Amino acid sequence: MTDIPLVRLRPIADAHHGWVALLLDAPASIDCHELTRLFGEFGLFEALGPLLCVVDVATPNCSDEIDALVPAEHIVLRLPVAACVAEANCQHIGRLRELGFRLMANGLPPAGQSLCPGVDTLAVACGDDSATPSLPAGISGRHLAVDVNSPLLFERCRQAGFQWFAGDYPLHPTCVPQGGGSTRHALLLQLLTLISRDAESHEIEEVIKHDAHLSYQLLRLVNSVAFSLSNKITSFGQAIMLLGRRQLQRWLQLLLYARPEGSGKSPLLPRAAARAAMMEALCAGHGRDVQDRAFMAGMFSLLDVMLGMSLERIVEPLNLSDDVVQALLKRDGPLGPAMRVIDAAESLDDTLAEALAEAGVDAAAWTIALVRSYRWAIRVSAEA
Repeated sequence: MTDIPLVRLRPIADAHHGWVALLLDAPASIDCHELTRLFGEFGLFEALGPLLCVVDVATPNCSDEIDALVPAEHIVLRLPVAACVAEANCQHIGRLRELGFRLMANGLPPAGQSLCPGVDTLAVACGDDSATPSLPAGISGRHLAVDVNSPLLFERCRQAGFQWFAGDYPLHPTCVPQGGGSTRHALLLQLLTLISRDAESHEIEEVIKHDAHLSYQLLRLVNSVAFSLSNKITSFGQAIMLLGRRQLQRWLQLLLYARPEGSGKSPLLPRAAARAAMMEALCAGHGRDVQDRAFMAGMFSLLDVMLGMSLERIVEPLNLSDDVVQALLKRDGPLGPAMRVIDAAESLDDTLAEALAEAGVDAAAWTIALVRSYRWAIRVSAEA
């Protein structure tokens, strides 16, 4: 497999925190052949499922080359706003629409200028908390607010008419769980502690039986179509046995981020899922046990945000392995390099290549891991 430029993916969510698209962050030098490889050979189209992918292109005069990116209905081409108001480009834009691409202008059109027909949505940088851009009248598409890095800015952009949001606002919650939420998290952490010390199944069963909603979720999971069971589950012990310790552990880790029933989607849940799957993928080839611990490190890496307390306090009673603790608290130890890769990928600065080199991961392996992790996070977002 030949090399491919380093790319990143950023989730785009709706106002209810469900993922609706991915924003492809790629070098300006990436060409259509490399994009085609990314979607086909590296499996990004398959990973997208029902989601769209926003791809930057410099000019609308690219229909012949970009026609290879099929199916076009999954692609939103984001064009510079200057290209979208130039009358000379309107024919090219019409051709792209004929091919099935959706078109987005990157930026606000200058006052008094109109977008070419076919460009029906805007992407607008909203990184300044002091002001929220006003959307022009007459453009009725789902507009994307980018660089939305606080809940306050998310709410301002939502009220301004934006319907899609990209940024780190999930990492800065306005409040932490109280009351029943704290009790539920304590119960889940207790269960994870029991599993980590290989407790007897009846001990785990007794804890699960104390929470009606958790019991219901466990039975629904095991009785789902995925297990294709011919007989009904008759006890929690049987459910635990059929699910298995490893899958039970991963399911409980996900539940740490899930919101109570009826309170909407958790913006943190798919983010944590993407981190966990990325850690696992980056440690491919190191054995199942190492990958399981890498998954746990990625999943737990946002618990300080979720619970509003330090990771030191969170991990202290959990009896985690030393490599997981080192990766979480110091970005050190055997799993530390992979955690530093995730930090670099999410920072959107120029440190990703250096972090990958330190972890011994080339661009192709990175792209495979990136696509795999987002495939699973997309599924988690849809099912949350």
